[in-house]
Amino acid sequence: MVLLFGSMIALFAIGIPIAFALAISACLFGMISGISLIAVAQRITNGANSFTMMAIPFFILAGEIMNATGITQHLIAFAKTIIGQIKGGMMYVVILANMIMAGVSGSSIADACAIGSVTIPAMEKEGYKRDFVTALNGAAATIGPIIPPSMGFVMYAAIVGCSVGDLFLAGVLPGILMGVAFGVVCYLKALKEDFPLSEKYSREERIRTTKKAVWALLMPIIIIGGILIGLVTPTEAAVLACVYGLLVGFFVYRTIKLNDLPLILFRSAKSALSVMIIVACASAFGWMLTVEGTPQVLIKAFSAVSSEPWIFLLLINCIFLLLGCILDVDTLIIVFVPLLIPALKLYQIDFVYFGVVFTINTMVGQLTPPVGELLYAISSIGKTPVLKTSKQLIPFYVALVVVLMIITYIPIVPMLLPRLFGYSG
Repeated sequence: MVLLFGSMIALFAIGIPIAFALAISACLFGMISGISLIAVAQRITNGANSFTMMAIPFFILAGEIMNATGITQHLIAFAKTIIGQIKGGMMYVVILANMIMAGVSGSSIADACAIGSVTIPAMEKEGYKRDFVTALNGAAATIGPIIPPSMGFVMYAAIVGCSVGDLFLAGVLPGILMGVAFGVVCYLKALKEDFPLSEKYSREERIRTTKKAVWALLMPIIIIGGILIGLVTPTEAAVLACVYGLLVGFFVYRTIKLNDLPLILFRSAKSALSVMIIVACASAFGWMLTVEGTPQVLIKAFSAVSSEPWIFLLLINCIFLLLGCILDVDTLIIVFVPLLIPALKLYQIDFVYFGVVFTINTMVGQLTPPVGELLYAISSIGKTPVLKTSKQLIPFYVALVVVLMIITYIPIVPMLLPRLFGYSG
């Protein structure tokens, strides 16, 4: 274990990309341990060779298609008519727009780019400080992988063998709770600052914006509904989302043309390829950890500390809050979740429930330096120094940790909807 992690960290330090660092570490350990490199290559190939994993490229494509339709503008306009007519209303618009957008893209960085690029300059013109608005957009974007569809949930489900549909349902209430927590932070901020009022909308304007936004609101209903009813698998639901997005873009909004498709496909393929390469290489790295007996070592270590599940969950949250600062979400899921499966069984912790806890935990890491991808992405979009963005994120960090503790120790919050729909795990 020391050799594997030591070589991985050393490769990170000299600037080797995460996927290649994982693959090289696995190969080095294999050579020293006498494991055939052919076996390592097979593990890399098998890592991405999963029918469930095929949903990831299609969900990425669906998000790109819906973004190309210009749906972001319609969602922001819709959110303004719902919640924008109060003091500092644009802050709540950002949160609500991200909650809705989460049901379209399933990616925090995609949501940050789509919504942040529009709201950051607009809010600055209204008198908001750019560094605060940048931080707000980054925090709100963490809702993306929690409210379904979620690519993280798809990967997690493929590893532990639980239902993607149950995970999607389990993410709904925690995602809403995150939005409420961020709203409280914004309310407290509004009490201190003289934030402007947004323009008022007539009844006719509200009806018009709702009609334009309803096509985006239908996408998560189609995806989750299709999976729950049993009409489609998660992968088929992702394909259905792509078809739906194309129909909306071509025939409803009429903002997509045939000559736009090559660029959409190229951008989707590029994003999907980066994810799947990490998934494949992390699979080989995780297999080497298993061969070395790391799961058994972890079980002994956790058992020595305590036999109480709540203490185990507290330790896991602390560990992954730290790991999330230096590793991306995909690597955390693919490498570490398989190692935790024996411990989860030992402590009789439900896989679906833990999937939500784990994913929310990784969202804190996405906003935390030195590696936090979302932090750097939103700082780049907002043209704000990372340090300034990080300072403004402090109250949002607190809100995220509070939500994480609620989800961890009040399991009914994530598990209510799955149980209402018949889950008995």
